[in-house]
Amino acid sequence: MKKITFTFLIFSSLIFTGCVESPTLPIESRPSHWGKSINSNHNFYEMSSFVYRSEQPVSSLIPDLKKHKIDVVINLRSRDKDSEILKNQKLKLIHIPVNTWAMNRDDLLEVMKTIQSAQASNQKVLIHCYHGSDRTGASIAMYRIIFENWTTEDALNEMKYGGYGFHPIWINIEKIFSPENIRWIRQQVSNPS
Repeated sequence: MKKITFTFLIFSSLIFTGCVESPTLPIESRPSHWGKSINSNHNFYEMSSFVYRSEQPVSSLIPDLKKHKIDVVINLRSRDKDSEILKNQKLKLIHIPVNTWAMNRDDLLEVMKTIQSAQASNQKVLIHCYHGSDRTGASIAMYRIIFENWTTEDALNEMKYGGYGFHPIWINIEKIFSPENIRWIRQQVSNPS
């Protein structure tokens, strides 16, 4: 009986701590070059003049997408709800299914190449996953490093403490940002095949 109770306590604590988000920096301490909140109900932020992030878009987000002239939507979820929700919109829908627990440098490279292609066509990009927190956060952090030349530390600080809802239980995500992986992604983006 004690073993069952102990196992239950361990399991339940893992479930509940998995929902814990990294603390958000207070507004007065938040660097001004971090993402600008557009619609907090949808975790919708402007990250640069052509890259945005959000949670899974729903119909009530469509007016904001139009207002900000989004052209390309990158969906990192394994499910493709975009083709249903955004089907009548003039948007290029890109589906790059990523599992949070198995995210790797190949996933981030595919996102970087998609951003690079959109930028070359002068298109604005929205990146999202389910909550717009972890997979999206890692993608934005790598975007900051590769295209905006941020330091890894600065990009990871924004990812974790920017108020986007990053869940520190995903320790695998931060490990992707090794110097070797960043160098490899830079090389792949610089020399497209």
